[in-house]
Parts: sequence; structure tokens; C-alpha cells
Amino acid sequence: MTGKRVAAAAAALLVVALVAGASSPAGKAGAADQKTVTRTITVPAGAFTASDDNIDFVNGGNGLSTSSGGGTFAAALFLESRDVTIKSITLYATDNNAGENVCLHLYRTTPWNAQEQKMGTVCSSGADLNPRAFNVNTLDYRKISGAYGPYLWVYLPTNVDLYFHAARLVYTY
Repeated sequence: MTGKRVAAAAAALLVVALVAGASSPAGKAGAADQKTVTRTITVPAGAFTASDDNIDFVNGGNGLSTSSGGGTFAAALFLESRDVTIKSITLYATDNNAGENVCLHLYRTTPWNAQEQKMGTVCSSGADLNPRAFNVNTLDYRKISGAYGPYLWVYLPTNVDLYFHAARLVYTY
């Protein structure tokens, strides 16, 4: 009697699993039925590390600046899905120097051949004492898959009137 109950329970679970699978998006035929998901990731200044030990800089978490000599800083990107399409990159910076700019670059690397591709760049401009957003949505490459290792690269010239605050990416999958 116990064996029959177990078999009946197992059959009932199998039916429930089949019905649930058929009604889920993964169970439907065709990718057209799946909805595109849009996500935003913000990477603060505190996530960036200096690319050279000789850079004289200050990183308070919410702002990164160089004290003497320019420098570059990098941060790895960890995205929510294996395959994504980058829609836009936003640089948050204080740029009170009309002659120099803070620049943010998005790269994707291919570890098996030690190559990289610059996907896009956005730079600050003008002169203002307040933090501002600088946006770009025209990119050289948009796709990042599990085959790539994406990262951000910030260049800060020698100037106390330039501060990097954060990078924001909007992407879909």
C-alpha cells in the first residue's frame, strides 16, 4: 500500500512539473515570447584601484582624484546575465578645468588570447564646481558574453579640479 501511495505522489508531482514547465517562459517555443530585461549598474569611485603603485591619489569612496601626476584606475564589472547588450555609459565627475577632462572607458577582454577591445568612451568637458553626468550611447561594441571579461578604466589627468565619482551602465538581456 505504501508503494502505491509513493507512486501516485510521484506521478502527481510529475504532472505538476510538466504543467509548470509548459507555462514558464523557458518552456515556450521561441525566444520572441521572452521579455527583454533592462538593468542598471553603478560602480562607485571606491571600487576602482590604481593601475600603478606610483600614482599619488586620494580615493574617499565617493570621489577619486590625483594629487600629483595623472593616473589610471580600473574596476572589474560583474553583470547579472551571461550575455548582455550595453545601452549607455554615464560618467559622474566634477570637472572644473576647461583644458583637461576625466575619461571613462569600457573594455572587454578575451582571456584565451590576451586581447581586449575598447567598447566605448565618455569624457567630461567644460568647467563647473558641481558633479555632473556625462553620457554616451554610441558604442563601438555593445555585446558582452561569458567569453569576455569586462572592466572599466578611468583616466584622471594631473589636476586638483578633476574628480571621478562613479560610472553607470545601462544594459539589457
